[in-house]
Parts: sequence; structure tokens; C-alpha cells
Amino acid sequence: MKVLLIVVMFNFETGSELETRMDFADVANCHAAALETFQGIDASVDIRAMEISEGQEMLEGTMIAYGAEGNEIGMYACNVLRSGAQSADG
Repeated sequence: MKVLLIVVMFNFETGSELETRMDFADVANCHAAALETFQGIDASVDIRAMEISEGQEMLEGTMIAYGAEGNEIGMYACNVLRSGAQSADG
């Protein structure tokens, strides 16, 4: 199993920054890496599941990271890759 991490960091000066990684063997390690990424911005980060309004399309399991002052600092999702979506090298 491979897990894809998609991280979007909100940066109001330069715009949002996107990072993706596919090197996780399980979802728990993916979530831990996302937490570590956001802790690099704000050590007191609070991560909560995104509330998705009916009719809005969003990746399942999307999480929002909040800074110590309650402001949104980014979002991420960890998703298991389907076998057809993996590269030829595995």
C-alpha cells in the first residue's frame, strides 16, 4: 500500500504552497508527517477534520490546520493510492 499526502500551506504574502509526497506505507505515518510539517510553522497547531457542506466536493478525509490564534494555516489529506494510480516502479 502507498499513501499520498497532499499539503496546502496558506501564505497570504506569496499565495498557497502545494506539497505532495507518496512515500508512506500507511495512513498513520502520513498523518504524522503532516502534523510535523504544520508544527514547523506553528508549534501549537491544532488539526481538525474539515466540515464539508452538502454539495461541496472535497477530498475525503481533508483536515484543516489551525494556528495558536485560531487562524487557518493550511489543509491536508492522506489518501491510499489505488493500484492503477501507482507508477510503474511500484
